[in-house]
Amino acid sequence: MDLLHLPASLRRSLISTLRTPTATYTRIFATKSTPQPQPETHLTLSSSTLNSYTTSNPPTTDQLHHASRFFQRASPHLLFTAYYFRSFPPSQHPEVAFLGRSNVGKSSLLNALFGRPNERPAHVSKKPGKTRTMNGFGVGGQGMSRAPLEGEREVAWKRFGRGGAVVVDMPGYGGGSREEWGKEALKYLTGRKQLRRTFVLIDAEHGLKSSDVTLLTHLRGEGVPFTVVLSKVDKLLCPTSKLPTAGKLSGGLQKLSETCEKVRAKLREAYDDGRPVTDDILCVSAEKSLDEKSRFSSKLGIDELRWAILNATGLDSDEKGGRKRLTPRAMDIDVVNDEVKSNEEPTGVMWKPEA
Repeated sequence: MDLLHLPASLRRSLISTLRTPTATYTRIFATKSTPQPQPETHLTLSSSTLNSYTTSNPPTTDQLHHASRFFQRASPHLLFTAYYFRSFPPSQHPEVAFLGRSNVGKSSLLNALFGRPNERPAHVSKKPGKTRTMNGFGVGGQGMSRAPLEGEREVAWKRFGRGGAVVVDMPGYGGGSREEWGKEALKYLTGRKQLRRTFVLIDAEHGLKSSDVTLLTHLRGEGVPFTVVLSKVDKLLCPTSKLPTAGKLSGGLQKLSETCEKVRAKLREAYDDGRPVTDDILCVSAEKSLDEKSRFSSKLGIDELRWAILNATGLDSDEKGGRKRLTPRAMDIDVVNDEVKSNEEPTGVMWKPEA
């Protein structure tokens, strides 16, 4: 049928009828259409997602490489061992201390920190309270500047070269510890002028215990700089021997972030001093790495912990990993007789064995 030969009125009516379904279908599909679902986003492993940075910036990749090189360029040197605070040598190197409940994994963590898990400079034992003395390990810098002379084994700290730092392994507190260890440890923490920061290890799976809260409250009250370090975070991120999928890793990182906030909330309640609790919380594992390509790669969070130590001692680098000039924190220290800041005798109550 030729529409052009039909009357104009009939032609318009037919054309209108033919257009109606098209318009109707257009309106139907426009109404029924729904936006395409967005792909699910997963948290990926990085310094900022693994750790909880609230007061400092996450380290760059170059800065992490600088920290790794600093700690692994040479084996650590046991410079001194002290049972009493008065036995500490007048060392001229900046120090950091590591504290934690007995069997929190401190010795294993230090061996991973030193990059010597097989040599095990820090003795590892399943028996709580194995570390009974305060042991200073020299890392980085020029290393030992000369060979020991006859009878100089006890004064190794005198031969440790400039540009390094000392990591002090403290006796564990809580179960398996002794209260007298705590008295000397607290004297060191509050009176040692070379001490730049204390790193307190907390088991990520079990959270804060009463002895942890007591110690952290004491350090805060005495004005001792400290950083909370959640250990054994692999229990949350990859509890099995297999590498986690992207979804499971994302869920583990979210759970770890919530754990950090719970720690802050509990400390805020315990301190009850009106001051905010905004310190960084670092998260580490001495056992696992998520880098399946290299079995020699650093364990979870170890390079970030190394960077925090360098930052505390003034041995850090710029954003591109270039070594900075030695800052006053890392320069030779004008050593005088150490004195305990507090007038009160430390009690060491958190080192008292728990019932």
